[in-house]
Amino acid sequence: MTQPAWIYARFSSLEQSKGHSLERQINEGRAFIERMGWEHSDQREIVDEGKSAFHGANRSEGSLLYGFEQKAREGHFSNGAVLAVENLDRLTRQGYEEAVELLRSLTMSGVTVATWHDNQTYEANTRIDMMKVMSIILKAELAREESEKKSIRIKASWTKKIDAAINGDRRALTKILPAWLTRDDTTHEMLINPYRAAVVNEIFDWYIEGRGLPSIVQRLNERREASWAYGIKDRGQGWNTAYLHKILTNRAVIGEFEPMSRPRSVIHEMTKGIIVQNFYPQIVTAEKFNRVQQLRAQRAKWGGQATKTMNNLLSGIAKCSTCGGAMYFESQQKVGRRTGHKLLDGSPSTYVAKTDRSYYRCNSARRGHTCTNKTRIRYETLEKSILDAMFDLAMKDSTFKPSDKVANLTIAIAELDRSIATKREQMQRGSDNLLEVFSKSLAQRVAQLEAEVDADETQLAGMQKELEIERGSLRPEEDTSLLLAARTALGSEDKDERYLARVQTHQSLTRLIDQMFCDSRGETHVTLNNSDVYVHIAPDGRTTAVVHEGPDGERDWNPDQEAAE
Repeated sequence: MTQPAWIYARFSSLEQSKGHSLERQINEGRAFIERMGWEHSDQREIVDEGKSAFHGANRSEGSLLYGFEQKAREGHFSNGAVLAVENLDRLTRQGYEEAVELLRSLTMSGVTVATWHDNQTYEANTRIDMMKVMSIILKAELAREESEKKSIRIKASWTKKIDAAINGDRRALTKILPAWLTRDDTTHEMLINPYRAAVVNEIFDWYIEGRGLPSIVQRLNERREASWAYGIKDRGQGWNTAYLHKILTNRAVIGEFEPMSRPRSVIHEMTKGIIVQNFYPQIVTAEKFNRVQQLRAQRAKWGGQATKTMNNLLSGIAKCSTCGGAMYFESQQKVGRRTGHKLLDGSPSTYVAKTDRSYYRCNSARRGHTCTNKTRIRYETLEKSILDAMFDLAMKDSTFKPSDKVANLTIAIAELDRSIATKREQMQRGSDNLLEVFSKSLAQRVAQLEAEVDADETQLAGMQKELEIERGSLRPEEDTSLLLAARTALGSEDKDERYLARVQTHQSLTRLIDQMFCDSRGETHVTLNNSDVYVHIAPDGRTTAVVHEGPDGERDWNPDQEAAE
């Protein structure tokens, strides 16, 4: 009976994917299997792309070789199978122990391992000959040493390049650059691709307008915008939301370079904790980038079917005053929907809805949980009232005060910076004292200070990024201007225009409203960010907007009243 044969091919880096390594391995493997008379098909070709055998990534969970090993251990190949591979070092470069263990594990599970480069076959369920074991040990150790030397050279080369970048060298580190940049092959200077830079800015602008990632993907694919993927196969598949997410979060668009590394046994890359400013040519303004990051954080709270049409302008804003949970948007009737019903005499009839009819209910109470607030509030009435109140307040210059979050963050960063500097001085003095007279307690204190400085610097970096994003967010007066600009488009006949206007309005309301609670009496209470205004909305939609800024919380209080008294 002819044994079924699998081909295993692997390469370590994306750079190798541009060459012919994979094609060569597959073609040579097919020829070898045909020559040996084994049974093969395209479905039995296992390829691990960008997986290092030196670090064992090609045998880690998630790799195709890991899956093959799992099947072997579970007995899937007990009736016999062949795994053909160019060399044993395609399977592992972690030394002879790993090589021998892997080979024995596969052969004892019914898999014959065959290497076409040296024409060796390690038969299933057969003891490996001592001379072959010695050969495996020698080859495995040579492969491991070669990989180790290569790894050291690459690390040293990258360290040198990163140091040069920190010291002002702005030449491309590799041929692989952000998709909107190209490299001059002579000078290694990084150049902007004007067309692609314009597309990136379009993507950012569309996102700020209110378009979601699926909508942007649809736009790009509908106009046949060529994909920027590296692989030829990927380019034919068009744009996708994952790639857009990478573009919108990639700080390379504002010129930053953040060196990454991937330690052994770690799947995802990790930052080295170094940021090189103005390394790449900048194609997006910092203001626009930070604006998008603020919107991404805001939109992370969106959810549900209503966000596809943005029927629910108060999504993520309205809360139940009893339990603090979210209010649920319940649509019962849509304009134009034909509904069947029975007349008083029992005869069937239909009618066409002329208005939308939706309600707000506490989600916890709706689901029968602990909340006792079972009141339903007519959504259309509430939306009109809150919009009318906000439009009215937006036209008053005195409604909103400048946000003090930027000022508070700036002060906090300055304080933390001073604290770090003080601790560093203490560390230096402690280290100098240790050189003169060793003290265990002093050594422990220096180590503690070092750990505190590391933690403080991590916190400082986070606060600085938060400050950047906050500086990119809109000021209250800008939000109120956007709110007023979107007012007329909210009732537009154009579906796309109406959707974008509602998205923009929702975003502005999210930033302008501090708290919004719906109580068991059907009343809604709204307080605003950076404002002393309180809005009360009755069940029938009547709205009262008052100011509560007195020393004892009095509403409509002002200093002139106190002076008159």
